[in-house]
Amino acid sequence: MKRQLRHGCPAKRMPTSTVNGFHESEEGYRLLFESNPQPMWIYDRETLAFLAVNEAAIQHYGYSPNEFLRMTIRDIRPSEDVSWLLEKVSEIRPGMNSASGRHLKKDGTMIDIEIVSHTLQFGGRRAELVLAMDVTDRRTTVQLEEVTARQTKLGVDLFEDDQLTDAEKRIARCVARGFSNKQIAAALGLSVRTIENHISHILAKKCFSNRVELARHVFERESAP
Repeated sequence: MKRQLRHGCPAKRMPTSTVNGFHESEEGYRLLFESNPQPMWIYDRETLAFLAVNEAAIQHYGYSPNEFLRMTIRDIRPSEDVSWLLEKVSEIRPGMNSASGRHLKKDGTMIDIEIVSHTLQFGGRRAELVLAMDVTDRRTTVQLEEVTARQTKLGVDLFEDDQLTDAEKRIARCVARGFSNKQIAAALGLSVRTIENHISHILAKKCFSNRVELARHVFERESAP
């Protein structure tokens, strides 16, 4: 059997590692990599170089396997977060670790992530196996819920527009703030289809062709005396 992880560095035999008292073999890591829908990778704790990545990481971050294996974990962080990253790596303890932060995709998209990881020996190197969860939508939804709740508590008035219902004005305001249909639906307790229908009706009523025109209208009305 060929001894290597998918999209990783080949090795004649991956040493058995001990994590939290459990012995895990190369085969166990291969299965974990291939079956997990979340981005995963192994990196060298000394050089920070990627040693192996799974298919989910390749699809989510947009880098090819060869690109990943020429990079370090610094390369997927905003430059202003690198010093924090180095500090966190220096604080890693044997066994399980966790952290949260920001990553950059190949196209420049910034995402919020939560990481669960554990240390291991990989091909004789001190390494760490990482599972990264993209929580951008979740955090944005929480922010939207907080904004909506705060506006309700403070009695913030909706912008003036006789053509739109109060429900449509709330949705239009969320659109203007850049929230997606999925995020608006989660915050308002409605289905995505309902939000899509509302936005279609709003655009038709106002004779707008897209969300940008709607956002401009909302900002103009909110800034009106």
